[in-house]
Amino acid sequence: MMAACAGLIMTGVCERFPKLRFGFLESGGGWVAPWLDRMDRHVKGPMNDTGLRSLPSEYFQRQCWISFEPVEGCLRALADYIGPEKVLWATDYPHLDGFPGAPRLIRSLGMSNETERRVLAEGAIRFYNLGDPAAVLAPAG
Repeated sequence: MMAACAGLIMTGVCERFPKLRFGFLESGGGWVAPWLDRMDRHVKGPMNDTGLRSLPSEYFQRQCWISFEPVEGCLRALADYIGPEKVLWATDYPHLDGFPGAPRLIRSLGMSNETERRVLAEGAIRFYNLGDPAAVLAPAG
């Protein structure tokens, strides 16, 4: 997934196709923050040969999401770094080594109620283009 992420961003795919969305799934999420940081440093540095007009982290912010397994301890730090609405959480259902009770596991990480809400719902609403998160999450009635 690291190679796929670098390839899509650093070769200009995200720049040329700004309406495409990319989900990096089945790979955990802990790698993405340092990877974006490293790609940003390359683009800011003297050896930049990408021709990109924005930083890789900005393309990621606009077009990419990352799945996260609820047993990964750095979810809170990642949500702070890329934004909780860029996280898709995984249950790995129906695999035997899945994560039953994934929402409960996520809630046990000690994030604010707002961050939890955005991780548990807003990322998927935005990635799958299900509408305005505020309207989708509004109480019925």
